[in-house]
Order: sequence, then structure tokens, then C-alpha cells
Amino acid sequence: MQFPLIDALRAVAVMLVLIYHVVALGDWSLFSGSAWGLPFRQGWIGVDLFLVISGFVITLSAVRELENGSPGFFWKFMQRRLRRLVPLYVLTCVIFVFLVRPEILTLPTAQLWLQVASHALFVQNLLPWTHGVINGVTWSLALEMQFYICLALGIGWLMKLGAWRAILILVGLSWAWRYGSTFVLKPGEAVAHMQVIFTTQLPGTLDAFGMGIALALLTLKSRGAGLKLLLPMWRNCLLWLTLAMGILWMAGSVFLPVGNYWANTGIIVFWRTALALGFGAALAAVITCPVQENRLLMPLRYLGQISYGVYLWHFPVLLTLITLPGLRGGRLFLVLFIGSVLLASLSWHLLEKHWARTPK
Repeated sequence: MQFPLIDALRAVAVMLVLIYHVVALGDWSLFSGSAWGLPFRQGWIGVDLFLVISGFVITLSAVRELENGSPGFFWKFMQRRLRRLVPLYVLTCVIFVFLVRPEILTLPTAQLWLQVASHALFVQNLLPWTHGVINGVTWSLALEMQFYICLALGIGWLMKLGAWRAILILVGLSWAWRYGSTFVLKPGEAVAHMQVIFTTQLPGTLDAFGMGIALALLTLKSRGAGLKLLLPMWRNCLLWLTLAMGILWMAGSVFLPVGNYWANTGIIVFWRTALALGFGAALAAVITCPVQENRLLMPLRYLGQISYGVYLWHFPVLLTLITLPGLRGGRLFLVLFIGSVLLASLSWHLLEKHWARTPK
């Protein structure tokens, strides 16, 4: 069961992140003030889209491996994930430390080893003093690795629950965690960086992962009307696309009057679930699209295929570029995009494809 167009959705996700970082750090005012610019001003939502896609793709992979019945499922599953993520992760972290932020090497020995150990163990996202230090975007890689471990351990339980009960439980857990965080980190008063750390990790992101998990279980196990809605045909594709646009429009309409995400308890607890629902519907539109190999979409699909590299490379490239005088706004984005894609393309063909192959 292959869905090549998912790469096009990955491309959308990584573009949202790139634009967001240029808006935030590179003085790009093109998207300021307008309703249509909201997805770009809040382009961190691209990470949420990645999480929904990951929940879907990794659940499909885990179910297939588990149903094959071969011994050592957990270790084989994790070996595949490690081979896919670790080589480029290590390379970009080393380059970041030595070429972009060499002052990290001057930290006291204990602090330096804390940074190295937390990043090596994929727990840097859990600690305020390690979150975002070495190539800031790698916090989400740590989150992904933690998700893989939880999924590998719980996939049998999720299959028994089924899609609907699983999504209800996962969404409930994410709400409970995020609501609980507001008692410790009071909206409008707490430091936003601390709110980010303690609300956007597991189990606070289980609704995003859960939408992908539920869609994967429905794709594999559905019968009757549920199965018909996930068959590849234009009617289904347009239905899901319309639903996605409606949900995301409503989510934007709720967010615009509030403005400040971290100052509103309702937004913190519930808004990302609406976002995940919209992205889940968009993913359903992609997998029900009857044309998966359209040549016109090949550049977008290629960008999605190398999106992991673009994501990891773009931040050190951006931090280097913003030190150059006069390079801001749209010009900065153009140079950043070209540089990140070139580096990601090289690392995909020379490094990632080799390591991603499953050893015989």
C-alpha cells in the first residue's frame, strides 16, 4: 500500500516551517496583518502536519511488520527508524556545533556533556536548558523518536482498540496533559518558551500523532461505509479536501481574534486538536486521490522526499545567512530555500538513501 502523494504534503509542511523561521528571524513582513498570511506567520503548524503524517506512515509500517510475525519486532522496527534518522541528525548536529555555534564547545565540561548526552539519547526536548541548543529544530526529532518507542510498545494494544476508541483515548490524554500544564504555567503569565517545552511533547502531542494513527487503522481495517470513504476516487478526494479546508478555516477564524496562542487556556488545550483534524482530513484527501504519480507534482514530491534533510539543514543555514548585512525578507527566503534544498539533495543521495536501506 503506497501513497506517493504524501511526499507532496511533506513538502507543504517543510515550506511552512521555512517561511515561519524567515518571518520570525529574517524580518519578512509580507505575511503580516492579513488573514491569508496566518498559516505562514504561525508556520510552526508545519511540525503538527509532520506529526500527523508520521502517525499515519509509521503506524502502517508497524502494523505490517507486526503482522508478518517475525521475531524481534521491537528491535527490528527501531533499527529501521534509527537508520533513517540518526546519520543525518548526527552530521547536522556536528556541523552546527563546529561551524555555526562553536561557542557551545566553550561551555563548562559538565554542561557540554549534558548537551551531548541529551541529544545522543533524544531527550533534549524535555529539558529547558537543552531544548533548542544544538540545531534548534531537533527538539521535534527527539519527540519523533519517543513516539516511535511508544508506538512500537503499544501497537498491539492500539490494533485491539480500533481507530475510534484509540483516537478518543489519545485526544483525551493530550487534552488532560495540556490542561494540567496551565495550572503550573499560567497562560498570559508564564514564559512562552517553558510553555512550548512542557505542552508540545508527549503526551501533549498525542492528538496530532493520533489522527495519523486512526487514519492508518481505518485504512487497514475499515469495512462498509468507512472503507468506501477511503477508496481512491475523485469523489472521496474532493470530499476530504473540502472538509480539510473547512476545518482549517474555522481553526484560523478562532485563532485570529485571540492572536496570542500562549495566553489563552482554551486555545492551548483544544486548538491543536482542530488543527490535527484538518491535517488528518488533508492527509485523507491525499491518500484517496486516484492519481498518485502525476508528473506535474514531481518537483513537489521530490521536495517532500528530501524534506527531512531540508528541515535539519535549513536552521543552521538560516542562522548563518542572517549574519550577512542586507539579506532579509524575501531574498533571505530564496537563498535559504536554494541552499537548504541543495544540501538536502546531496545528503539524501550520498548518505540517507544508503543508511535507510534495511540490512539483509
